[in-house]
Amino acid sequence: MQESATGVMLERESAAGKLRRVARALGEFSRSHPTGAAGGLALFIIIVMVLLANIISPFRYDRTVARQLLPPLSEATLEEGTLWIGTDELGRDVVSRLLHGGRVSIFVGIMAPLIGVAFGTVLGIASAYFGKMFDLLVQRLVDTVLILPGIVVAMTITVAFGFTVPVVIMALAVSYSASSVRVVRSRALTLSRMQYVEAARAVGSSDTRIIFRHLVPNSLPVSMVLIAVSVGAAITAEAALSFLGIGIQPPIPSWGNMLTRAQVNFDLAPHIAIAPGMAITLVVLAVNLFGDSLRDVLDPRLRNVR
Repeated sequence: MQESATGVMLERESAAGKLRRVARALGEFSRSHPTGAAGGLALFIIIVMVLLANIISPFRYDRTVARQLLPPLSEATLEEGTLWIGTDELGRDVVSRLLHGGRVSIFVGIMAPLIGVAFGTVLGIASAYFGKMFDLLVQRLVDTVLILPGIVVAMTITVAFGFTVPVVIMALAVSYSASSVRVVRSRALTLSRMQYVEAARAVGSSDTRIIFRHLVPNSLPVSMVLIAVSVGAAITAEAALSFLGIGIQPPIPSWGNMLTRAQVNFDLAPHIAIAPGMAITLVVLAVNLFGDSLRDVLDPRLRNVR
């Protein structure tokens, strides 16, 4: 019993120690990078709000709740109770659609760089490690993808395979995987010449073990920076695809297709375009502030570069 109690106490102390280290690291980050901390806090609040959209949104995103194109904070909207930003062309609550649309846009904006950079990291490390013909083939494939604008590649994939959330994510991930291969490969070329990698080869470690035990963990800071600075671009790209009508399709709301529907009635009700536009601007600004600060923390070589 005493041993069991001692083990529980040690686990609690270990957990408390980890929490203290995390709190100390967050405090140091906020003091040294106040703009990045502000961006991270704003992004955290927005993500929590969109995740709780089913709970905090006043209405269902597809429900007609009032007259069409009611302006924000007007007498008519206040009479309806919670229509703070008015209604759209079908009488649906703009706040509710913003929250549910943000869930889609932010999910795509996070998952596309995450999947693309993860695949590009493994492929870039393998390209640098194995070299020779494999490296040549990978780099020529990357050149083929990068020679085209990313939005064109994404448009081609969505038109070919459909306008669903998974297809949009994979379409955007292709460009991020190609660009991350180049960056991670240059890092892996340096790591593969390190003494601990040579020692691992000397003791007979397999190529797979060396890649996933030594090269991948030491390339993670670079990959994390690539993900952080790509989220804002991915959200913008998703909005552009949806705005052009080849991204997320109604009735599923996203900030991009909200802008598409708003352009017809912009003269009569500019709020239905301003609201998703401001949401995209705020999220991209918060992501860029946080991503720049995270890059400075994880890559010391860039701290004094401005």
